[in-house]
Formats: sequence, structure tokens, C-alpha cells
Amino acid sequence: MHIRVQRSDFLSTLAQVQGVVEAKKTLPILSHLLIEASETGLNIFGTDLDVGIRTITPSEVLAPGAIALSAKKLYEIVRELPEAPVDLRVQEELNAEITCQRSRFKVKGLPKDEFPARPEIAAEGGLRLAPDTLRSMIQRTAFAISTDQTRYTLTGALLQVTATEAQMVATDGHRLAIARVPREQVAGDGLTEALLPRKALLEAAKVLRDDGGEVRIVPLGNQVAFDLRPTLLVCRLIDGQFPNYQQVLPAVQGRGLGVKKEELVGALKRTSTIIGDRTAPTVLEFKRGRLTVSCVNLDLGEAREEVEVQHADKDLIVGFNARYILDFLAVVDEPEVSIHLNDPLSPALFRPLQGQDHSCVIMPMRI
Repeated sequence: MHIRVQRSDFLSTLAQVQGVVEAKKTLPILSHLLIEASETGLNIFGTDLDVGIRTITPSEVLAPGAIALSAKKLYEIVRELPEAPVDLRVQEELNAEITCQRSRFKVKGLPKDEFPARPEIAAEGGLRLAPDTLRSMIQRTAFAISTDQTRYTLTGALLQVTATEAQMVATDGHRLAIARVPREQVAGDGLTEALLPRKALLEAAKVLRDDGGEVRIVPLGNQVAFDLRPTLLVCRLIDGQFPNYQQVLPAVQGRGLGVKKEELVGALKRTSTIIGDRTAPTVLEFKRGRLTVSCVNLDLGEAREEVEVQHADKDLIVGFNARYILDFLAVVDEPEVSIHLNDPLSPALFRPLQGQDHSCVIMPMRI
């Protein structure tokens, strides 16, 4: 095997693919990348058996072949090379020689046969949507995905496709985020519901390119493939039942309490400084035309700030984890948001004031 590739192209691909590589090294081969040169070009594939990424890098293939090389070490080497063509030649006994101008490295590799099978998908079929549509759905829900591995079915987001819309839902038990798009923005069929792991969604969001044409989501039994040409991402679906989130969605009446997003973000950030690392609640006190945001730290003191609100028709005092509200506001593009509250102990619904394409349900804290 012998290839010649531009250092910038090589480094960009390695940075992209090594994100899924098994860091704990339960199997030595999973800490490696499969480097494969053929008539179609240079294919690089990495996987942790749950999520795999394969992509094609522009290169000159002088001799075909394949080898598995340490993902971390290869990335570190290429990152430090000068901006010039890189030669990678596989010699006897799976020794790879990497040359760039005056730099020369010899790295031991593993045989291709030890590497997990490279994913392949059909040329047609599955769901088709624009890259920015998929990216938006991921960004608007990923913050609510649980990282608690003991609650396995909450460590991913549920993708549902119906005759009228497509939506992505995520929850960690304390908050729930929903992003919806009309069905006409998602073409094709073959997939109605899939519980997608957090890692796969975050990696897909990194890879998505606005100039890459339509994205395809293709079901593969207990797996799903994201065709993000020239990159293919395959992930194992989460096996389990996602909670019945419809039960926690509060009944919405009227426009809710309107507030300017940037004013609320500023008030939450400033008052939260008094709390520090504690999980004490941020208190929202609603009165006609005014919202008072306050925090108390028994060791340090308290902070308080007022924000103007619209459509406030009753007085209410509710406690929230400020970080949950800020995470939602960070993915809101509109200048104003609405807050729908029934009582201090019921879930609250946050969403853009103009539009219902995404929303967040947040459980209150006792104060």
C-alpha cells in the first residue's frame, strides 16, 4: 500500500473519524482506524461497535492495500507535520512509514482482517432531508439527552416520522425537548421511529455540511445509517422503550408569558453567579408586567433582577434549575419566548413566542 495525500485533507478526516474511536481500549483494534486504499480512493473507517464513521479522503493511490493504525497516534503525528504532501507506505510486517518533507515516522499497525466489517448501504431508499433541517433538530434536542448510563433508554433521542410531521424528542427525566418539522421537509419513507444514541447524533451534527446535498437516513435492522456524503455514519439503535412523553406535556392555553430572550438570559446568568456550583433553585416570581429573577446562597448572600414580561394575568412563584432554561434559550433563534405555567409544582412549557416548531418542558424545583 502506498498513498500520497495533502496534510490538511488527511488531518481533517482523521479529526472527524477519531471522534468515535473506543477510548477505553476494551479491544485493541477499536483504538485503531482502518486505512484502506483502492481504486475508489482512500477510505478511513473508525468504530466503537456502537457508532462507526467511514469517509473518503482526496488522495493519490500509488498502490492499493489496507492497514489498521492507532487513531490517536496517527492524528498526533499528522497534526504536527508541515503543510505539504504526506506519503504513507505500508512495508513488510505491517509497518507503516509516514513521510512529509524532512519528517519520517515508522508506526506498527494491525491487519485489516481484525477490524470490524466496514458498513455499506443501498444507493437508494430511506428518509431524505436537508442538512440544516437535521442539524437544527439535533441541536434543539441534544442538550436534554441524559448522560446517565443507568437510564439507558434516555441516553438517546427519539426520531418519529408521521404522515404530517417529523419530530425528535429527548429527555433526562428533569426536562424534555421537542423539535418538529413539517412532513414535506422530510422526503422518502422506510423509517417511522428510531431511538438514536447521543454520540451518533453529536457526531452527525459535526459532519453535516450545508453544501453536501440531501442527507439520507437509512434503516439497517437494529442499526441506522446517516449518508452524509462523502461520509457514512452508522449507529446501533438503543434497544428499549422510550418513555411516554405525551403524559408530561402540559396543557397550553393562550399565548403564555412573553419575555425577551436576551433579557431573560442575562438575568439568569447574572443571578446564578451567587449560587456557584450548588444546585439551589433560581426563583422566578411573576407579577403583572414584571418578572423577578432571584437566587439565594446562605453562605454568600443573594442576587435579584427584574425583567419585563407580557400577558402576565396572575401572580406566581416558581423555582427552576437555571441551567435547564439557559440550555433551551441557547438554541432559540427568535427574539422572544413564551412561558406557560399552571402552578408552582407542575411542568412548565418554554417555547418561542412566535412558533411551535420546538419547545422544552422543564420540571420545577421546590423552594
